[in-house]
Amino acid sequence: MDIFLCIIKTVIGYFILIFVGTNLLGMVVRGFLPTYKKDGEGNLNPIVDTSSTSSITLTIVSILIGISYLFALYYYWNIGILIAGLILMYARLPDLLFEMRTGEKLTLSNMPKRPIDILFNTLSWLALPLIWYSLCYL
Repeated sequence: MDIFLCIIKTVIGYFILIFVGTNLLGMVVRGFLPTYKKDGEGNLNPIVDTSSTSSITLTIVSILIGISYLFALYYYWNIGILIAGLILMYARLPDLLFEMRTGEKLTLSNMPKRPIDILFNTLSWLALPLIWYSLCYL
């Protein structure tokens, strides 16, 4: 029964770390780099001006929330969960940059298949055993 409970905690923790880390990283990166959206004719138009006061304020608040999130992972759990959270955040970075540059959502048909993308995708799956070990044995 203990092993089953560890597996359930690991899967739930994995999805929570992906969801929170991806959203925090997206908020921070979108504050530094412009995000584009394609219009009906296929032209790229910037969505938000990154030099506006509200954008800068949101970026600073997002950075502070991100630092608090990483501190909470370490303080309330352990270093393994912190490392897994960082891995999952940075594994999303190439996909996020692709979406921001091209203005379209990432799908199986349009996703880049460069070695860096494959490496980061593998890293995101390697975080799963690290979460399992950190939650069940540390």
